[in-house]
Amino acid sequence: MRSAFFRLLVIAGFLVSASSSVAEDLDIVGVKLGMTVEEATEALLSYGVSPDIQEYRQQYNYSDGINHNLKTDAFVAYIEAARMTDNADYLSVFFSPGPEGGRVVAVVRTLDIRSNPPTRRQYIDALIEKYGPPTVEDISTVQWDRPVGKIQCIVGAVGSYSPTQPSILKKIYANNIGSRDASFHKREVKSLDDCASYVTYAMPSGDDTLITNVKATMIDVAGTAEGELAANEWVAGLIEAARGKAKSGGTVPAN
Repeated sequence: MRSAFFRLLVIAGFLVSASSSVAEDLDIVGVKLGMTVEEATEALLSYGVSPDIQEYRQQYNYSDGINHNLKTDAFVAYIEAARMTDNADYLSVFFSPGPEGGRVVAVVRTLDIRSNPPTRRQYIDALIEKYGPPTVEDISTVQWDRPVGKIQCIVGAVGSYSPTQPSILKKIYANNIGSRDASFHKREVKSLDDCASYVTYAMPSGDDTLITNVKATMIDVAGTAEGELAANEWVAGLIEAARGKAKSGGTVPAN
């Protein structure tokens, strides 16, 4: 029986310490929020993903009013990796944008369990061993917030936000979206520092259901929002500088 439970923990992608203590830091297969690109890559390789990790870079377009094809420097937006054993494990790691970014703000994991799938109850029990009691649960999604006591600033259904969506700000702010002076949907939130990070696991309902597919999502809510705000400010500064340069170089045609 013990060996069967150990195999379940390996399938879930983590090992529980002998003391069964619950770590405050969230992680998925060793990748933690706040890691650099290099640290996240190292964690993925330690987990056993294929070494051909794919890196995707992004840049923003902007205009000085005349040249509409100006571009920012490129930065690493996300990386993708896979670990193919008896099961298929796909991981996407997202980073905060811009020159001050480059830190993990989200991880999405899709696990296809092809060999000896556990029941939903077994899987959730294993997750509780890792994360402790869930903060909230609905019929198909279980969520853990960290640090305990902070506020979940995202509004909507459990697990409704995805890092592939264009913006997190509308799910946090009620008005003046994109401004640091905006008010929050939840009135008890006074700043992004009040916001909890979280990890969700989505899987079919029913305690006795055999789980063959699991999607885990880990989000640094404040880090994602701060990264988006900082990127907007970065681009706005580049636009202002470019327009100033364009104006200073203007010439008046001969009359």
